[in-house]
Amino acid sequence: MSGDAILFRNARIWVDPSVRESVITGDLLSEEGRVAACGTVPEGAAAQATEVVEAAGRLIIPGLIQTHVHLCQTLMRGLAEDVPLLEWLRRYIWPLEAAHTRDSLRVSALLGCASLIRSGTTAVMTFETVRHTDVAFEVLEEVGLMGHISHCLMDETGGYPSLAVPLREALNDCERILERWGGNRDLRLAIAPRFALSSSSQNLREAVRFARERGLLLHTHAAEQEEEVLLVQERTGLGNVEYLDSLGLLGPDVCLTHCVHVQPEEVRRIAETETRVIHCPSANLKLGSGIAPITEFLKSGILVSLGADGAPCNNRLDAFTEMRTAALLQKIRSDPAALPPQRVVEMATVGGARTLGWEGELGVLRAGARANLVMLDRSWQVEPGADPAVDVVYGHSSEDVCLTMVNGRILYRDGRLRTIDEEWLRKAAGEERRKLMQRAGLL
Repeated sequence: MSGDAILFRNARIWVDPSVRESVITGDLLSEEGRVAACGTVPEGAAAQATEVVEAAGRLIIPGLIQTHVHLCQTLMRGLAEDVPLLEWLRRYIWPLEAAHTRDSLRVSALLGCASLIRSGTTAVMTFETVRHTDVAFEVLEEVGLMGHISHCLMDETGGYPSLAVPLREALNDCERILERWGGNRDLRLAIAPRFALSSSSQNLREAVRFARERGLLLHTHAAEQEEEVLLVQERTGLGNVEYLDSLGLLGPDVCLTHCVHVQPEEVRRIAETETRVIHCPSANLKLGSGIAPITEFLKSGILVSLGADGAPCNNRLDAFTEMRTAALLQKIRSDPAALPPQRVVEMATVGGARTLGWEGELGVLRAGARANLVMLDRSWQVEPGADPAVDVVYGHSSEDVCLTMVNGRILYRDGRLRTIDEEWLRKAAGEERRKLMQRAGLL
């Protein structure tokens, strides 16, 4: 955590997005990586600040949290366009993931982090590939982001030998990661069997056992497209979520990404087991998957958070895009009042914090919480200004982010990333992508 004391003066501060009336005008002080004071800062404490940021009435919100992003896929942006999920995986994504080296993974993760930081994401749950997940830990520590980093499990069931890793070998990799990173308070390992079609029932059961014995989150894809659901039905005789449930892969430690095509009974089981759902609206549109029944999830008491998914199925890793898209889609699917903007911002902040086990520390700006925040510049798209939730979801965009802070450390300010060498990264991204495509046979 940063030891600097940074004072924000004359800001509009949204203290807690779950409370509409919690926008205050005043100052905010971060010390030792946490919010020391919010609203009124004692003169003596303010005088000790090592840096003063004049907000001039700009809006400060809690740092945005994305709970499903594939950093290992950022180098693949724009390479797998206009195809449905299973073809997208088999023709493009899996060959490219199999061709990754540690060097290309590092550049891919840095490129993803640059997008995240620049657009106001301060904590993330990533979904990496089957090898070298430790590279993502190294990159997130280097750039200053918080998160859960998921190690992918795939075996011969997936039908893609280059990404099939024997279960024991995969779990040994996880053990090695825990030996090095298990004590880190900002970066945690999650266990991620890719989806039901790429893992045997034994693989899934053992993933559950391994994670629960160590108190780790489980992270998987579920019911993303109809073809996927039908194949699971053919293989197992069960619905996608129903099958995961039969193997123990539901519960408050389980994060199911997508859940577009689920039956009412499956929604009920997700709610009963307190399983978390991660909504990736833009990726669901771009791959033609459909619109997830978020209204029904929320009415059932299911905790929902947001993610951009990967750059090849979204192009953007932008939480503002996901908030706006999530809100608009439910109007079409249900009714205009189905998903109010405040609820959407709550999903992107408080909901993400609860999903990742950082409730009270992230997603709010009360004294004692982590100093993870985003400052938004004034924008003609929100003038003269209305409800801050309306402004954030429908008016502001990531281009309005003028400062991103994590644990009291400014990672981005006024057009410049402070923890990433932008010039080097642009050059390295082009070089590593070309080599990656050659290794994958796509160039």
